[in-house]
Amino acid sequence: MPVLDIRNLTLWYRTRKGPVHAVDDISFSLEPGQTIAIVGESGCGKTSTANAVLRLLPKNVARYEGKVIFDGQDVMDLGNEEFRRSVRWRGISMVFQGAMNALNPAVRVGYQVAEPLMVHYEVDRDEAADQAMEALRKVGLPEDLVRRYPHELSGGMKQRVVIAMALILKPKVVILDEPTSALDVMTQTNIINLLKDLKASDRLSYIFITHDLGLASELADLVGIMYAGQLVELGPSEGVFVRPKHPYTGKLLASVPRLRSEAAPEFIPGAPPDLTAPPSGCRFHLRCPVAFEMCGWSADEFVEQMEAIRQTEGSKIPPISSMSVKSPTHLVIRPGENGTAADFAKALGSFSNENKEKYRFLKAIESVEPRTKSVEVKLFESSPPPYIGDDWRASCWLLKEGGS
Repeated sequence: MPVLDIRNLTLWYRTRKGPVHAVDDISFSLEPGQTIAIVGESGCGKTSTANAVLRLLPKNVARYEGKVIFDGQDVMDLGNEEFRRSVRWRGISMVFQGAMNALNPAVRVGYQVAEPLMVHYEVDRDEAADQAMEALRKVGLPEDLVRRYPHELSGGMKQRVVIAMALILKPKVVILDEPTSALDVMTQTNIINLLKDLKASDRLSYIFITHDLGLASELADLVGIMYAGQLVELGPSEGVFVRPKHPYTGKLLASVPRLRSEAAPEFIPGAPPDLTAPPSGCRFHLRCPVAFEMCGWSADEFVEQMEAIRQTEGSKIPPISSMSVKSPTHLVIRPGENGTAADFAKALGSFSNENKEKYRFLKAIESVEPRTKSVEVKLFESSPPPYIGDDWRASCWLLKEGGS
């Protein structure tokens, strides 16, 4: 039985522009002793996922729902106080990003490690101090560290202290939010090796949040690729890192320098979408190198892309007087003063046929119909792609169409 089962977890934040879809209907499960790495660009929802699982929610939550099943119990049914007493830190703990920010600079390290025992289990101070020293030994730190202050420690030592704090209550699941960021390469290696040892000796399950694909490949059994608030691919690390199914995963892997390759790292053009108004189809389609008809261009996006082309390829397109959106899949283009609707429709069709591999949004055109003074452009209907696969699944229309 999974120690943690996440089903359709959603966390939106309330803003003046509208709700931000930070975590949008994600699902995964974790067996005892298993690690899932959640990987993606900054702002894709990785830390929000951790906060949603541990119910560390800000005041501006617009929507929070789904199932978090821990040890067979749906803990979403628990009240906040009961969740804090029985699940948070005891069952599921967290190593926060930035060890220095997680430590109180005015309190000795030993007390900070021991404090959860005194708060959650009402252990007396002397017994808590003994267990704190044992926890520090377990993460490879000397006992005399208990009397030091955080500013007396190196970055790697601080990170080990934070890990000891997360383990002191003997949880079954530990969330690691960028646990090695801002550390040098050697210290990163030591921390990852420590986490591997603890995983093997204590059967710990990890949710490892990172943007570092190399570190994810070292620690993870499963890899979840997150983009714009959604898990677009989830599968075994030995598969995802070798032959990814989703185009976004492929672009992420291509952005990593390789020791045994002379190929230059690639970059992903563009930026993630505005999550107050996420695209109706695949959220990656505007940046995807293999997007096609079903992937989800809206009429607004089509107009934006056409305006960009007019600045670079304007001589190849007849003059445009105006473009107006009538519906998500329908827009009207009025040719310039000296052009006719029929000539413009013919020119747009030719330009689309010749350039749809270069400007993939042109693949969204279903029909171009000339009217008396304007041209009506109809786009293909779009919807979010389904998750395809069982133990290894991805959300991409290409998989349904037989591609990869």
